[in-house]
Order: sequence, then C-alpha cells, then structure tokens
Amino acid sequence: MEIFLQQVLNGLSIASVIALVAVGITMIFGLTRIVNFAHGEMLMIGGYAVWWIVAVAGIGGQSFELYILGLVTAVLLVGAFGFTLERVLFRATLDSPINGFIVSIGLIIILQHFVADIFTSEQQAIQKPIETIWSVGDVRVPAMRVFVIGATAALILGLYLGINKSRWGRALRASAADRETAALMGIPVRRYIMLVFFAGSAIAGLGGALLISLFPVTPFVGSSFVIKGFAVAIIGGLGNVTGAVIAALLLGLLEAMSAGYFAPEWVNAYAFGLMIVILLVRPRGLLRGSADAQVS
Repeated sequence: MEIFLQQVLNGLSIASVIALVAVGITMIFGLTRIVNFAHGEMLMIGGYAVWWIVAVAGIGGQSFELYILGLVTAVLLVGAFGFTLERVLFRATLDSPINGFIVSIGLIIILQHFVADIFTSEQQAIQKPIETIWSVGDVRVPAMRVFVIGATAALILGLYLGINKSRWGRALRASAADRETAALMGIPVRRYIMLVFFAGSAIAGLGGALLISLFPVTPFVGSSFVIKGFAVAIIGGLGNVTGAVIAALLLGLLEAMSAGYFAPEWVNAYAFGLMIVILLVRPRGLLRGSADAQVS
C-alpha cells in the first residue's frame, strides 16, 4: 500500500507538468487549428530561465524566494516569447494551419541548438527549493512535489473559472467555435489569438519552472514532454482544456504505476497504447474535441 501511495504522489507531480504543456497546446489548437510542436521548447526555456536565475545569477546561496523569482521570470519571459512568435511567425499562417505546423517543426531545431550553443547540451539542475520531506506512515511526501501539484491545481482552477465564467472566456469560446462569425459579432479575434499564445506559452513556462525543481533539464527535454502533451491533448479531445487535464492525470498515474510495478522502460509505450485504445473507442477523445471546436 505504501508503494501505491508513493507512486500516486509521483504520478500527480508528473501529471502536473504534462497538464501544463497539454493545456497550452489544446488552447492554441482550439483557437487557431495550429499544431504547435515547438510548444515543448517553451517548457525548456522556462526551466533554463529558472536555472539561470537560481544557479548562475543567484547571490547569497539558493533559497525558495530566489526560486519564486525565477518562476515568475520564467512565466513572463516565456509568455512574452510566445506572444512575439505569434506576431512575427504564426500570424502569417493562421489561414493555413499546416504552414504553422511546419514552422513549429523548424522552431524546435532552432531553439534547441540556440540553447545548447549558449548553455551546452549537458543536464542542468538546481538545488531543491524546498527540501522538507514529511512522513505519513511509511510514505515519504516531499514538500516540493506537493508545491508542484498545488501550483498546478490553482492555475487549472483559475483557468477553468476564467474560461467558463467570465466575459472574456465566453468570447474566447465563441472565437474557437467560429472565428469568422465571432469577428462579425464584434469580438476582437486576433487579440484573443495573441492572448492565447501568450497565456499558453506562459503556462508552459510555468511547467518548465516546476519541472526543474524536480528533475534536471537539457535543451532537448521539451521534445519528450511535447509528445506526451500532444498524446494527452488528443486523448482529452484536441481543443478541450478540461479533457486535457483529465487525460494528463490518467497518463501521469499510468507512468508512475508502470514505473513502480512494471517495466519502467515501457512507460512511453503504455502512454501511447492508452492513446490508441481511447481513440479507437472515442475518436474525438474523452471529451468533445476539435470536431466541436471548443475551448472549455
């Protein structure tokens, strides 16, 4: 039982990072129909931003306060970078999403090599911002994993309320359902597209900031997480934020349980096996996906 509970905790922390990547992917796709494979690089840049502030520029040792500064910097920096990419590159591909997909593939290579040239391709890590470990019976509960899960849950809850309960959320959902009609009704669709690129990228930056508090990062870490992010987005229903979160929980727990009880080297095979099975049973994903054009 102790092993099971330990793996549940590990699975929830892994699911948190995957969910943050998948949410940005599905938001951008829901509004623009662009499959942005470079979204994993947003997570990587967020991790490196925290590493640089905490491990390179940090003065007076490492602390939780310095880590929070790095986290906030990562969110704002990556959000601004995503906004810039939309203005400079992706805006020209809105009428041809396949071109946006091709652009994103090119960005992966460029960003990976750019970061590797500046910081080397070796793993970079930081000291755990919170080293406290609680003992609940025989289960060890690292406070840092609890922080990762709590931060992700708070963001997802805020995002859900914003999309479903606010005026801008209704406008966003209307734009995702039919951009042309929404524009005719006076909704500034292009402004919402910029907002989604900023928010989606910022959320991925948060994912990178949380990831480096648990594991080392490399210039190529984004590729593995974007594959899982797309698997999660597809399982949940492309364009559906709620579905992405539910699928991330399933995938994170599946990874943790397979690592704890089965062959760890088969973790990715289990994940994509789950995706295949779900899509065979529910081609649009667990919840309404791209066929319904809904960000919810």
